[in-house]
Amino acid sequence: MHKLFIVEDEPEFRGGILTMIDWESEDILITGTASNGLRALEMMEADRPDIVLTDIRMPIMSGLELIEEISKRSWDLIPVLLTGHSEFEYAQQAVKLGVLDYILKPCNPKQVLEAIVRAKGKLVGKRSQDSQFGRLERQWNANIQTIKEDRLMKWLRSTDPQNVGNCLEEIAEYGIRLVNNPALVIVFRFDTKELKTLAYRDADLALIRYAASNIMEESIGDLFTGKHELLTLEDQFILIANAPQAMTHTEIQMSLEGIQRNLAVFLKVSVSIGVGSATSLAEIGHSYRKAKEALSRRFFHGANGLFIASEAKELESSAGDASKFQEDFADFERRIRENIASSNFSDFVIEVEEWLNTFREQDLSIQRIHLHTYSLIDSLIKEIKAANGDSAKLYVEQFEAYAEQVQCQETFEELSTLLTVVIQKFVELRNTQKPLHKTIKYVLSLIEDKYMTNLTLKSIAEEVFISQSHLSTLFRQEMGINFLDYLHQFRIDKAKLLLKQDNGKVYTVAREVGYYDEAHFVRFFKKWTGMLPSQYKKQNGS
Repeated sequence: MHKLFIVEDEPEFRGGILTMIDWESEDILITGTASNGLRALEMMEADRPDIVLTDIRMPIMSGLELIEEISKRSWDLIPVLLTGHSEFEYAQQAVKLGVLDYILKPCNPKQVLEAIVRAKGKLVGKRSQDSQFGRLERQWNANIQTIKEDRLMKWLRSTDPQNVGNCLEEIAEYGIRLVNNPALVIVFRFDTKELKTLAYRDADLALIRYAASNIMEESIGDLFTGKHELLTLEDQFILIANAPQAMTHTEIQMSLEGIQRNLAVFLKVSVSIGVGSATSLAEIGHSYRKAKEALSRRFFHGANGLFIASEAKELESSAGDASKFQEDFADFERRIRENIASSNFSDFVIEVEEWLNTFREQDLSIQRIHLHTYSLIDSLIKEIKAANGDSAKLYVEQFEAYAEQVQCQETFEELSTLLTVVIQKFVELRNTQKPLHKTIKYVLSLIEDKYMTNLTLKSIAEEVFISQSHLSTLFRQEMGINFLDYLHQFRIDKAKLLLKQDNGKVYTVAREVGYYDEAHFVRFFKKWTGMLPSQYKKQNGS
């Protein structure tokens, strides 16, 4: 029998582990229990266990301190950790100390048993090192997940239906938890911009992926009755599952939204999810492609979304419609060039906004949108070179840097914001040879003085005695950006300075720069900086 020692300071929980699990049937003997690490250490000196199950937080000596002492003594046993979601940083430390597994509280007896059985399996493999069978078993166990994932990815990437017989053979050979019933694919992708704002070190990302996969498995629970496989890739997870016939989209959606909530709460990360259509196991590659297509809608709808393939808009446009779109789009780009040539920057800004709206209306692929955007910035670079001659080098480098950022924009809103900045800088550059219009100069001074008040285009227009439409046109012409975007940009720049201060609370900063709705402030701050105010403060605060 394998010996298990339990260290837990909550008597009821400790008692539940002892009485609610049939340890004997798993060939496991409980050799003792303790309510703190120090007492456990004393008892284990006399009777060394094979596995120790320990809580993190306990009086006198914590679980981490206990594991450290076990490590110093080089005892041949396997620690398994009980931890709350709020103690994730401690779990990171515990992994470095050699903890095989950890169980997130609150948990049920089944989860505890599964973790201990995993530890027992690890122990068996570990102690059979000297036998040829043990070495072969360890080698197989080390490679089986990689082999399994390789076979499953081959199924997913295939454009032709699989041979069902081959699939069933591989299911049996590699222990794949699927059966020959209808299946679907769900793709989870880290919202990488959100992940980067948390400033995780590269060394931590593997642990983040491991913890995220655990949370996903727990959140999925018995949804697919255990008939599923979760593949962990570099920046995404792929779930292949046999969906019960009675399961509805609503049930799947609720479970997936639960995963998003748990990842946000416990790991502070967000994921976007694409759900493929249900297919036969032989056609699982089709479900994978549909899941990726659904997930690509994240570009237009933003991060932390849930996109189901059956709800995706089918675009079966005729050749005539496609030809009409190409003609209209070419006309947009021609008018943009004409406005640049005539320095009609007000219409130039409007045309670019309409040009962007066309992308959304036509639901173009991300690749085509990037290509058109590169082309626009390239045309601006050519204009800069032609207009600025020898002095163009620094400006060209700046716009080339903007072009390099295009592919990094993960949503349509981010791309629109980048292009707004590009157009603004272009118009500023082209207008450097002429003085700023006196009305706009006065408007800018008003914004400087009154940005923290309820400024509107209407109130500004009344103060300078011109119509709103005329002021809007003049502002775009002179500044290369519409009035509201400029005002938001100005306020956010002020907010960034305030957030760097020790007492820069988000809700007070919002009011100080003219936002009386904190949610409104957070939305615009994220739009213009790519991160939340709290994240910005964490990275830049004094």
